[in-house]
Amino acid sequence: MPDVALAALIGAGFIGQVHAECLARNRRVRLSQVFDTDRDKCSALAQRHGATAATTLEEALGAGSAFAIIATSTETHGDIARACIRARIPFLCEKPIDTKLGSAIETHVDAAAAGLPAGLAFNRRFDAHYAALKAHVDSGDVGDIEMMFLTSRTQSPQPMDYVASSGGLMRDKGAHFFDLACWISGRRPTEVYAAGDCLFEPGYARHGDVDTAVLTLRMEGGAFCQLNFSRRTGYGNDERIEVVGSKGMVQSRSPVPVDVALYRGNTVQSLGGYQHWYPRVADTYPAQLDAFLDHLEGRALFPTLEDGLVAEAIARAAEHSMAERAAVPVRYESIPASTGEADSEPVH
Repeated sequence: MPDVALAALIGAGFIGQVHAECLARNRRVRLSQVFDTDRDKCSALAQRHGATAATTLEEALGAGSAFAIIATSTETHGDIARACIRARIPFLCEKPIDTKLGSAIETHVDAAAAGLPAGLAFNRRFDAHYAALKAHVDSGDVGDIEMMFLTSRTQSPQPMDYVASSGGLMRDKGAHFFDLACWISGRRPTEVYAAGDCLFEPGYARHGDVDTAVLTLRMEGGAFCQLNFSRRTGYGNDERIEVVGSKGMVQSRSPVPVDVALYRGNTVQSLGGYQHWYPRVADTYPAQLDAFLDHLEGRALFPTLEDGLVAEAIARAAEHSMAERAAVPVRYESIPASTGEADSEPVH
């Protein structure tokens, strides 16, 4: 890559604006092209960052860009990723790769055949709390993993128009945490039992979805991993991970915006958690961009399209389990063999 890489940003919505801010603050890259079918949003975002508002996707990808970031709506990811492959431009794609499994697999295969670095935006790997937790696991501090517990509860339900195109709880929220479980342990689940329902928002059921779910994964080697998801809390955003091993336990507690406690008499008062999901994970986006730039320079590994397919396989098995009310195997037969870029490591 040149000293300052030119980037094409595809998508000018909320998450596109997040990526644009990260690009603007990073000295190694310059936002060159912005494309979105919403011309007003596209022009406004491009003008804000001194970029060109491309009139077509092909124009954005053909203007000397070193890489592209795909930050459009879920159902468009696959077509744009394949356009990047045709233009021979590396890309970082928001999850999922594609809404259709066959197309997602084809995209993974074509990117690998073209030798293009193609990353999936599993940004929670770049959360400082989770990275520190994984470092303890990798160093053997907790010994052999026996149990893992992952919690993700969002403060408020998403609007129904978002839910309709989100892919469902298992993909929208679950994919991040399925990936974290595999990444932290270096293992994939072989079996899943999932139970879910609409406990507070019946509107989700109209989209074949649930608002609350509890899952148990049996990982390769026999360890258990339990996950619980909710789309509403009464106390703020809540994310945390706990890993129990033969030597001890490591725990990433749910952080708060300001960690101050007031002690008076026999009471202790402290601030609650983040009230929205984005402030909780805001720092992961610039860290993710730096890691992707390192990956393009061959100096670091990065979540791959294959990792996305693994998360998709787990999500599909979880949905099957909820429908059948039974434990079901997680099948990876349709996922092409690794190209050597995956960053899984052996579990201790």
